[in-house]
Amino acid sequence: MDLFWEESSGAVAPEYRYAKQFHLWTDSKTIHLSRKIMKNGKLQLEETKDISPVQYEKWMNRFLDMGISQFPYEEIPEEQITGISYNFVEFQFGSTKSKFYYRLEEIQQPEWVQKKEIIKFIERMKP
Repeated sequence: MDLFWEESSGAVAPEYRYAKQFHLWTDSKTIHLSRKIMKNGKLQLEETKDISPVQYEKWMNRFLDMGISQFPYEEIPEEQITGISYNFVEFQFGSTKSKFYYRLEEIQQPEWVQKKEIIKFIERMKP
């Protein structure tokens, strides 16, 4: 299993810049969660910790209930807009892969409720 989320503010004044990266993955023996958060252009948090199998199972069940595995695997949008960041969530479980890109203003639209729920759930994951 491999889950990766990356979101950033794009090109804004330094005092409003932020970036977030969360990576949840498993290897043959351990489950890991890596979190990196930058605010105001400064590193606020950078950690990688092991996750208990019980916590992992709860998270996986919730992700599957939210339908994370049902999205197609998208390629990065061809249209690149200066100053706009393309954020994404990428999920792989066995042979199942899904990935979606988004711009910050898109997740406020009504049709983005499911994806926004997934993003907010990832953001609340803590070891």
